Amino acid sequence: MSGDDRLTDDELLALLGEAVADGAAVSERRRTAARAAFTWRSVDAELAELLHDSALDAGAAVRSGGEQPRTLAFGRSGITLEVEIDGDALLGQVIGTGEAAAAPEPATVRLERPDAEAQVVEADAAGFFRLSGVATGTVRLVVEQAGWSLTTPWVAL
Repeated sequence: MSGDDRLTDDELLALLGEAVADGAAVSERRRTAARAAFTWRSVDAELAELLHDSALDAGAAVRSGGEQPRTLAFGRSGITLEVEIDGDALLGQVIGTGEAAAAPEPATVRLERPDAEAQVVEADAAGFFRLSGVATGTVRLVVEQAGWSLTTPWVAL
């Protein structure tokens, strides 16, 4: 298509709505796939940026038996998530400015794994939280509070 023939988002949604309204049978499997694809439209804007990883510091290429805790920091839109992994404990703090700092309720922090049940904890009034029994492997953290959220990229612990 040339640039002039492209549909706007509203026009495309209207055409899709007409197709569905015409009684075209859409399987639940396709609906689920479509919803999943739609959620990825803004993934880059939603993911937090890795600001610091002590495992990447100079001299940390060869780990020294895990004696030093690993620290990570993520940030997005005035919200910073700082975590320290020490053995099987993950300690962290959610630091927010603006709307995130003024939220009346504490943040909820969820540690997700691709192959296991999520661990959920509530941060205290200062944004501190602790998760125990954190095994090594691929994880991401999702922080939610008063209408905003921060999702980290997947990292290997």
